[in-house]
Order: sequence, then C-alpha cells, then structure tokens
Amino acid sequence: MTLLHKSTILAGFSHIAAMLAGLLLLFFPVISDFEQITDSGNFTQQFQTNKTIFEALGPQGLFVIILPWVLSGVCIFSSIMAKAANNNHKTLILRWKSYSWAVSIIFIVFILISISSVGTFYIPSGLFAIASSFYNR
Repeated sequence: MTLLHKSTILAGFSHIAAMLAGLLLLFFPVISDFEQITDSGNFTQQFQTNKTIFEALGPQGLFVIILPWVLSGVCIFSSIMAKAANNNHKTLILRWKSYSWAVSIIFIVFILISISSVGTFYIPSGLFAIASSFYNR
C-alpha cells in the first residue's frame, strides 16, 4: 500500500496552503479596518489601519483559521482511506471519495462567502482540494 498517489499529494498541498494562509492571517496585519479618531458635532475623522484576524474579528477569527485546516485535513484523510480501501467493497471506496467531494464543495462555499475578506487567502487551498477530488475518482 502506497500513500503517495496524486490525490494524496494534492490534498497535502491543500493542507499546507491552508496552514500557510492561516498563519499569515494570524501573525501579519492584512485585514483593512477603519478607526475613528474624533467624533464631535458635524466632524468625524477616521483613518485606515491593518489588523490581524484576532484584532479584527476577536475570538470568532479562530473559526476562520481552523475551518480550512479541518477541511483540508479531512481531504487528506479521505484520499488516503479511499486508496487504502481499493481492494475492499466498492461502497466503502465510494463513501471515502464522496467525503472528498463534500469537503471540496464546503471549501468552495466558504471561500465564496468570505471572498471579500479572508476568502482570497484560501483560494489556492480550495483549488488543490478540488484537484485532489478529481484525482480521487
């Protein structure tokens, strides 16, 4: 049994890309935000700042970082299990392959919903997950 099939390698690239994007969002201030300096009468002064994901979203930022890591991890696991179950029943293989497709669809929905903020950072990971699903056929 070999674990280095094309689908497993692409799922690994998806996981690495998701981890790099999460670490980028965690440690580097890449999210734009506006802060208000004064608010007196008819005059309001604001300036644009860049924040990390925790500064911008608070504790909810952890969900944005962990969800792609979990999705790409499930993609790797389903790819490995589909190849490991290659000699067993066809229904077992189909079940693991359907997990890979479901993860890819959830990943793309996550990217499309959050495309204006953090979704652009996870586009490479989503594309690798889709490619892994295609090779996992």
